[in-house]
Formats: sequence, C-alpha cells, structure tokens
Amino acid sequence: MQVRQLECFRTLMLHGTMTRAAELLGISQPAVSNMIASLEHEIGFALFLRRAGRVHPTAEAHLLYVEANRALDAVENTARIAGEIAKGKRGHLSIVAYPAISTALLPRLMSLFIENRPEITCKIISRDSRTVRDLVLTQQFDLAICELPMDYPAALMDVFTYRCECMLPADHPLAARQVITPADLDDIPFVTLFRGDPLYQQVSAAFSRYGARWRVVAETEYFATACEFVSAGVGVGIIDPVVSVPFTAHVVRRPFRPVIEYQIAILYPTGAERSQIAHAFVALLKTHLTPRQ
Repeated sequence: MQVRQLECFRTLMLHGTMTRAAELLGISQPAVSNMIASLEHEIGFALFLRRAGRVHPTAEAHLLYVEANRALDAVENTARIAGEIAKGKRGHLSIVAYPAISTALLPRLMSLFIENRPEITCKIISRDSRTVRDLVLTQQFDLAICELPMDYPAALMDVFTYRCECMLPADHPLAARQVITPADLDDIPFVTLFRGDPLYQQVSAAFSRYGARWRVVAETEYFATACEFVSAGVGVGIIDPVVSVPFTAHVVRRPFRPVIEYQIAILYPTGAERSQIAHAFVALLKTHLTPRQ
C-alpha cells in the first residue's frame, strides 16, 4: 500500500468523481482509475461502485477512509516536521560556555535566535573554561565557548581575538584621556583577574616595560565582578570590548596601549556532525563575536 494510493483514495472519497480527483491530483483520469483498482487488488475488497459516471463508496470504503485519513495526516505532519528540521526551525540546541558569555551575551542571542523558531528548545550550561573544554569532549553539547589558550584541535575551533580596553569609574580623572597607558596608571589602584589568568601576565609585563608601578588592590575570577569593583570606585581595570560589554554600563571604556589581547573560541565536538540548528546559531554567534573595525 503506497501513500500515493491513499491520497488518490481520499481525494476520490471527498469529491466523488474520477474527473475531479484527477484534476486535484494533477494526473489523468485513467491513472486515478488504475490506482484505485490497484489498491482494491492489494486490500482484497471493493472500495467503489460505478454508477452513471459516478463512483459510490462501499461500506468498507468508509471504514478504510478513517484510517487512511489518519495515516495521511501523520505522513503530512512528518513531512512538515522534516522541513522544519531541514530549515533549522525545530530541534534542540545545547551549549556549554564560560560565565562571562553565558550569563549575558549568550542568553540574549539565544532569545533572538528562538524568536522565530518556536519549536526549538535550548540549554546553556555555565562552567569555567577548562571544564568547558572537558565537557565538549563528552559529545553531549552542540558547541562550547571558552577562553584561550586551550589545548584543543585547531581544526575544530573558531578563534576570536580582541584588543582589551581600560575601564575606569565614570568620575575618574583619567576618563578624559583618549588613550590610556601603564604610565598613566602608575600607582593607580587596579582591579585584575586572578594571578594565573593569561591577562594578568600580559598586564604585568606591560607595566614593567613602561617602568610603572602596578598597584593591584583586588583580584577576581570574572570580568563581571571586576566591572562591579570599577563601577564602585575601587580602582581601574582591563576589559574585553565585546563579550563583557553588558557588564560595563556604569564604567568608562578607553583604548589601552600597549595592546593586551584577549582570545576566546567556539569549540565543536570532535566526533559528531553539527545539526542545522547548530550551524544557524553559530552563524548568528559569529556576527556578534567578530570584532568591529
């Protein structure tokens, strides 16, 4: 029993003539007749009685129609869902990411992404960057986002490099400067990421080259916390210009020289193909992570 046979049967049941059924199905009248005859042969009983140029359903045809209609509805629903999957409008998206991006930028992008995709469900897990790397290796996530450096296959990551900026309290005397250097920050209270963070090492080296005193008054694990310290007037700090922007509403940002680089990467599972949904979301994510010139 073929889907096309059932479609022909249902159309004929609804419209009553071979001619009309043929028009609606876009085939010839003999083709309709042959398809019905073939279906009757397969199921072993008559579906229609032919009288005066019209066909009249048998009692058995009415019983079969109920099931045929249910089966065709299921096929059509499956075809519709398959189309939505192919277009990236149905499915599940699971992401593991480090806190700075998973608590602000990522939820905003996810909300934008699912706005016109009501059949998509999503999950965001927030972990430190090294744990992010380990979790994506379990193949349980569609993609991951972490800070670099990170030991991971280069072919399975997209890297984004940013030039960090100096952030200052809004009323800080240096806020009037167009560019900030370590010389400007000599002996100025400074809020930094933890000592083991790559940014810590870069900032320390920059102050050494300028012969300036780097007076660290607070260390923290996340940019968001550093922003709060700076906003409260505890000191100045360094911030990336893209991912952490949602936390900088109450601070002033200025270019910093020499260049302090901050790198993040989108990691992809090593043993699985990305879904259509993942491809579509990555395209959106890249547009927001790519530094503006």
